[in-house]
Amino acid sequence: TPKPSSAASDVYKRQVEELAADYRTATGEQRQLALAPSVDVRMNTQTLINRVGRDGFELVAGEAEVALAGTGAFFVDAGGGRLQANAARINVRYTGPQVCVTCLEGRVTVSVAGQQRTLEEGRQMFYDRTGLQEPVRADVASVGAWRSGVLSFDRVPLADVIAEINRYRPGKVFLRNDELGRTPVRMQIALRSIDNAPLMIRERYGARMRSLPGGFVVLS
Repeated sequence: TPKPSSAASDVYKRQVEELAADYRTATGEQRQLALAPSVDVRMNTQTLINRVGRDGFELVAGEAEVALAGTGAFFVDAGGGRLQANAARINVRYTGPQVCVTCLEGRVTVSVAGQQRTLEEGRQMFYDRTGLQEPVRADVASVGAWRSGVLSFDRVPLADVIAEINRYRPGKVFLRNDELGRTPVRMQIALRSIDNAPLMIRERYGARMRSLPGGFVVLS
C-alpha cells in the first residue's frame, strides 16, 4: 500500500488538530477568550488552542496575545517550550518551525530543551525544540498591529509578506519570481481590505498579476 505524501500527511494532521482543538479561528477571523477572571486571550487568524488544566493552554498553531492580571502563575505551551508569567502581556506566534515570543508588558520566563531565560518588556525571542536564541529588541508596534486590524511591514522580503497575507485571505497568492520575492517591502495593509493586497503589490513593486477563480492569484 503506498504511503501518503508528506504534504498529504501535513494536511491530514492539520484537519485532525482543527477538529480536536478546544478553540479555533478560521482564515481572517479573530477571537477574544476569557480563560479565567485574570486571563484574557486574543486569538489571531488560523489559530488553534487547547486548554491544559486551569492554569495554562497549548498554542497548537497560529498566534495569540495573552494578558495576565497578576492573580496567579499561568503558562503557555508552544512548539516544545513553555512560557510562564504572572503579571504580563505577551504575544506568541507559532506559524512555522520556530516560536516567536514578544514580551509587551511585564516579564515572562521561557523554558525549552533544558534552557531557561527571562524575557523583559520590549524584548523578543525565537526558539525551537533544540533551544533558545538570544533575545532582541522587539518592534512592539508591528507585533501588535494585527489586533487593530492592520498588517505592518518594514523592510520585510516580499516572499514573507505574501506568506503572511495568505494567512488572512481565502484562496492563495503564489509568487513566481524569486528575485522579486527578495524585494524589501514597506507597507501597511488593512485586514478589511486584504483582498486588495495583490493589487497593491502589483502597483508598488511592478509585479505582473493573474487572477484565477477561488481567490487564487499568481504574481510574477
